[in-house]
Amino acid sequence: MRHDLWAPTLLRALVALVFAAVTVFWQQPSLEAGRWVMALFLVGTGLSAIFLQVRINRNETVDLGASRSIPQSYGVLYVLGGALTAVVATSNWLFVLLSAMILGLCGLTELVLGMRFRGQFPLGRDWTLCGVITVFAAMGMVLVETLGAKAELGVVGGAAILIGVTQLIAALSLRHDARVADSAASPPARGA
Repeated sequence: MRHDLWAPTLLRALVALVFAAVTVFWQQPSLEAGRWVMALFLVGTGLSAIFLQVRINRNETVDLGASRSIPQSYGVLYVLGGALTAVVATSNWLFVLLSAMILGLCGLTELVLGMRFRGQFPLGRDWTLCGVITVFAAMGMVLVETLGAKAELGVVGGAAILIGVTQLIAALSLRHDARVADSAASPPARGA
């Protein structure tokens, strides 16, 4: 199972860390450029969730029950939210409203999924932590709305750092566990 989980987790980590690096070092983002960066972050996060869903679907040993398609659901919501943010968010308040709603809904969904599978699924704890961080990022965006694009992107960028590091550690751990399982499953080579 861990073979199928590490690559989508790594993709999400990379998307979050690239977004975080851009927002931390970008001193004076305009609303126009900021909404495109946020849109790309939302779409990238959504695509990593859809990639995770594809990997979960191809593995018959993963049993999430009725929750099996939830990563795809919030992945699609992220992608649609990113597209809406890029196209519709022409004013600062609309940018904050759309971004915060998408982050809040997806974060709550991921939090609930994580709480449900916290001890049963390898990504359960990571989903819980990322869900909490995403919900706080959504709330933070609303709180700093009057301070402009730098503050809004900075709040989400700070959350992205935490998510990126968490997901990177999870991906490396899953990859390591998969390699250990492979070496334990393969028969030892015979010496001549």
